[in-house]
Amino acid sequence: MKKNKNNLSLIRNRFIFLCFILSSLIIVLLARSFYLQYIEADFLITQGDKKHIKTFTIPSNRGTIYDRNQNPLAVSIPVNNLVIDPKVFLASDRYVELTRSISRILKMDYQSIDAEIKKRSSRRYFVLYRELEKEQINTLKELRRRNYFWLEKDYKRFNPNGEVTTQFIGFNNNEDQGQEGLEYALNEYLSGQDGRKRTLTDTSLNIIRDIEVIDPAKQGRDFISSIDIRIQYIAHSALNDGVKKYKGKRASAVVLDIETGEVLAMVNQPSADMSDLKLRLPQFYKNRAATDKFEPGSTFKTLIIATALEHGIFKASDTIDTIPYSIGSREIKDPSYYGILNLGEILSKSSNVGASRISLSTEPKLFFETLSNLGIGEATTSGFPGETSGTLDSSYQRWRDGMRASLAYGYNVDVNLIQLASAYATIANNGIKKNISLERIDEEARGDRVFSQETSATLLLMLEQVVENSAVRAKVKGYRVGGKTGTAQIAASNYSQNAHNAIFVGVAPISNPKIAVAVIVNEPQGSQYYGGQVAAPIFSTIVSRTLRLIGATPDKI
Repeated sequence: MKKNKNNLSLIRNRFIFLCFILSSLIIVLLARSFYLQYIEADFLITQGDKKHIKTFTIPSNRGTIYDRNQNPLAVSIPVNNLVIDPKVFLASDRYVELTRSISRILKMDYQSIDAEIKKRSSRRYFVLYRELEKEQINTLKELRRRNYFWLEKDYKRFNPNGEVTTQFIGFNNNEDQGQEGLEYALNEYLSGQDGRKRTLTDTSLNIIRDIEVIDPAKQGRDFISSIDIRIQYIAHSALNDGVKKYKGKRASAVVLDIETGEVLAMVNQPSADMSDLKLRLPQFYKNRAATDKFEPGSTFKTLIIATALEHGIFKASDTIDTIPYSIGSREIKDPSYYGILNLGEILSKSSNVGASRISLSTEPKLFFETLSNLGIGEATTSGFPGETSGTLDSSYQRWRDGMRASLAYGYNVDVNLIQLASAYATIANNGIKKNISLERIDEEARGDRVFSQETSATLLLMLEQVVENSAVRAKVKGYRVGGKTGTAQIAASNYSQNAHNAIFVGVAPISNPKIAVAVIVNEPQGSQYYGGQVAAPIFSTIVSRTLRLIGATPDKI
């Protein structure tokens, strides 16, 4: 009996002890829970969030380039890039497996991807692939499980007009920095500034919510250019057709607004869409209308005659005997003897003898000052990157007779196509030269007078007679137009008889000049290589379509 009592007492003591232990554990757990939930709550939340809070870039949007009517010429469109953490990725036991999967999705060679990642083994951020396609994005989302890689939003530059505006707009690199054309010239103006934000993510870097914007993104500024995309297409089409027909190696055309100096179109051939990286070659993206200089040939005779008229050296009715003559051992002659010609006839027949006689009768200083005032020998105000200044010898005191004679028909001087178009636009604008602009001008453009209204009016009638009497392929049905041909042997080929530049530059309509157009075709192949045969028809097409587009009143019904 006593033994049973002892057993019961032992059991009761053990039960009490067990209850004590359990109670103590419960108290400890409750205390720990209270400590974690209330005393250490902020610290623990912060530590937990650190595992899932990431700082992301907020991409900025580069400014849009528009034509004068606010049609987009260069825009930024959203894209997705594949970004990896090389350091974490390389340490993963699934590295080879995932890299092979990625290579299949991206249709890239495994070895090349592997090499690119390993070259950046210590980095925590690397853009492995840009501009993912929709199917690639969906597949990569299914593949992603850990913090090895993620998708990041960015912007891609897009030129909706492709090769039509390639040389004018240019292109950007992968960092969205301008490399050529307006994109390069206006890079700082167009560029935005990326921002930063803190974001709560899951373990696969899927964004749960944004926490705060550290630095907001600053968007780039838009630019409204002077270009009219409709006229750009007209010039591009006409130039492309002309190059094919006359088998030119290269060609350029410029259309200027005579009243403002705005560039309405500027095109070159050959051209290509710069979205194809394989075609990013100088022969396709170089804006030769601005960057290339050439001897202007007989188109320069207009400026020589203009100078002589302006300074009273000659009157339009004065005559010159175009009989050949010699300067030293060099004979100055025309294709045939034209007889005695007045100044307008000298221009119409493009007489080298007549033009050189005018040049030799005029002080070199007057030519140099007039040509300089027209912008010859100095880059225009276009601001286009790489524009050549051309060549005009400033030591006019030392110009010898041979140089003065050849200057009259466009040798020993170099211009770019914009300069040549601008000189003719000045004549058509009552002798007032306007600054060349690639930006739309919304206020009245100021200018500088180079020629009197009388000189300009006389020259316009002379240029009209050139088209009526000799450069007939430049005619435009329904409109009075004027201009001058030029055919120059190419200096780079040692003035070969088989290498020429065919040039035409003119203005329209004569009754109320609106546009100046200059065209050059380099090295046309075959029997037709003169400016009046090759460049004049291209000029005619551009002028005809442009005048009708802008609603210019016809001169003839």
